[in-house]
Amino acid sequence: MELTPALICTQCGSVGNGAETCSQCGAALHSPQQETVSNSHEAPLATDLSSTPSESQDPLTTNGTGSSAERGSDLATLGSDQREPTESLDSIPPSNIVNEPYDSDLSSIHHPIFWGRGRTLFGIFIVNTFFTLLTLGLYSFWGRVRIRQFLSSQTSFAKARFSYHGTPQELLKGWSKAFLVFGLPYAFLSLVPLIWDQIPTWIPNVLAGTMALCFIPIAVVGSQRYRLSRTSLGTIRFSFRGHVKAYMKIWVLGTVLTLLTAGVYYPFFENARRKFLVAHSYFGNRPFTYTGTGSGLLGIYAKALAFTVLIVVTLIGISTGPEALSSITRWPPDEWQGIFFNSVFLTGLLTLLLPWFYLQVAKQRYQWNHSDFGDAHFQFSASTWNLMELRITNFLMLILTFGLAWPWVQVRNLQFLYYHLSLQGPLDFQRIEQEALDASPTGEELAGYFDAGFDLG
Repeated sequence: MELTPALICTQCGSVGNGAETCSQCGAALHSPQQETVSNSHEAPLATDLSSTPSESQDPLTTNGTGSSAERGSDLATLGSDQREPTESLDSIPPSNIVNEPYDSDLSSIHHPIFWGRGRTLFGIFIVNTFFTLLTLGLYSFWGRVRIRQFLSSQTSFAKARFSYHGTPQELLKGWSKAFLVFGLPYAFLSLVPLIWDQIPTWIPNVLAGTMALCFIPIAVVGSQRYRLSRTSLGTIRFSFRGHVKAYMKIWVLGTVLTLLTAGVYYPFFENARRKFLVAHSYFGNRPFTYTGTGSGLLGIYAKALAFTVLIVVTLIGISTGPEALSSITRWPPDEWQGIFFNSVFLTGLLTLLLPWFYLQVAKQRYQWNHSDFGDAHFQFSASTWNLMELRITNFLMLILTFGLAWPWVQVRNLQFLYYHLSLQGPLDFQRIEQEALDASPTGEELAGYFDAGFDLG
């Protein structure tokens, strides 16, 4: 079950808690209709007035961070008598053209909303799997485009729809180039020790590692440029204007300094990469900005490390046994001491996941909270417990269904991100002009080789 938008008051715009009438003004509550893309030429992001009754109130906006069941999990809904929004399989639903311009609001809080359902994505997933096996992998390019089109068309923001404009032919062409540029040379280096026994194995390994170190920046920049150039919100496309040479300097310098400092420099390296990718991303002619620092990320890593050391020391103390913990072992009887210590030790091992979950959510929260679009600021409100609940539940779903729950896991991940993510401040879309730049899909496929794909979050 996925999260569904809450009931909205048509008079004051407040969010209901499952009741049929508003607790503020007494008016009837209604579920918001699915938002659509506008094709109006007078406003790049024209509003669909049927989607939400209030520009400053998003269907998923609530006061405070809320509990993990309310925000991070789709095991609970926000209203028991809500209507589920409809969904489209492959294309954007018909749009309602509204000629009224979008009014900027200094107090507006906008959330992305994902309207799709796991069952529809499951149908796409099954068809993609069948035809991919039938065509020995060739259909995977078409399947990837279908999934991206579905995920984009079912995502809305500021009453406009996202769209994905990539084609399977582009991905196939990009994969062919990436295979010639990286696949063949890497395969040759892997076969060198088998062909020439007199050549030490470390030589081709070093060459392969060096080649990977050089190609990863190309893959990351190329993938970012291609994905953004094929993505639009309303009628305005995104673009990426960073250059490989600049990112190559960040990558090589950061890698060397991270090795020389035994990992201490890594937070600064990660922050530099994030700043480069965000600061060179544009929506139309407007750039995104990033104000995070390496020292800020270093503090997060230090807290996670301290938490990990504390847990490890505690586990070592427990593993020493009854001799070192005689005061504790007086409580369980002799026949229960073995079970007691084993249970405590296993529980302690599971607590080692806590620092990792904290690190992941704290980094994402820090990076989003230091990202801006014009005068509007991103805010990310998820907690460590929210992420733990999501990841553990997703893991159990995948294990128990032998991977068949993958579509529902993807939907849950998107709903989690969008539910906790908001953009707060004025959105002056009227002044945004179309300046989309074309890009080659080669970097996208290189990123697939290195598993270096990423998004802005």
